[in-house]
Amino acid sequence: MTRLVGAELLKLRTTRTFWALAGSAVGLVLLIVVLTLALDDHLQAPSDVRALLSTAGICGLLTLVLGVVVGAGEYRHGTIASTLLVTPQRLRAVSAAVGACFLGGLAIGLLAAGLTALIALPWLSANDALLPATGGVIEIFLGGALYAALAAALGAAFGALLRNQVSAVVIVLLLILVVDPVVAGLAGDVGKFTLSGLGIAMSGAEGDSDVLPRGVAAAVWSLYALLLTALAAIFTARRDI
Repeated sequence: MTRLVGAELLKLRTTRTFWALAGSAVGLVLLIVVLTLALDDHLQAPSDVRALLSTAGICGLLTLVLGVVVGAGEYRHGTIASTLLVTPQRLRAVSAAVGACFLGGLAIGLLAAGLTALIALPWLSANDALLPATGGVIEIFLGGALYAALAAALGAAFGALLRNQVSAVVIVLLLILVVDPVVAGLAGDVGKFTLSGLGIAMSGAEGDSDVLPRGVAAAVWSLYALLLTALAAIFTARRDI
């Protein structure tokens, strides 16, 4: 299995799409952080500081799209046939792609978190902002990186299930931007289990809000990803390639 994941990672890092989305994710995070710090000289309240530090979690949305593009890309470009010739067992093939996307998303999340820390922490300290405890800061950054990794994994499984890149990306964006807010507004207790609610919980964007604990949110998201991976493997086995 390790070799399969390594092969998928080689595919991932040799495609322009990966580097384009990775650069976009990190660049977006840094742009928001720098603009917020530059435009708000009085950013000192603990809630505002926490929200700023959790900005790194935003890259989870783009790693989700990255996973979808990677998962469905094999079908769009016709490379799935050669992949399944090498690895006929569909669950192993899909799991390897999901695992590679997890590691790729984790790398993007850690890079975004590291650069956010490098820029934001000295800036906030110079402005005498009330920073969370060191453990709290680490939890925020690691939570954001974990969110980016799990988002990429879930996206890969969903892309492999749907096979159509455009449809999969549109559905994911509709879920995040339209369906999740509506569900959260109509049923608050259910909203914490949506993709947006779980992402907020993991990234620590709203630490005092009614969201699941970070570990529980990560476990629920992982269950979603495992379910989609299993479904993708089952449907891939029943389809003509």
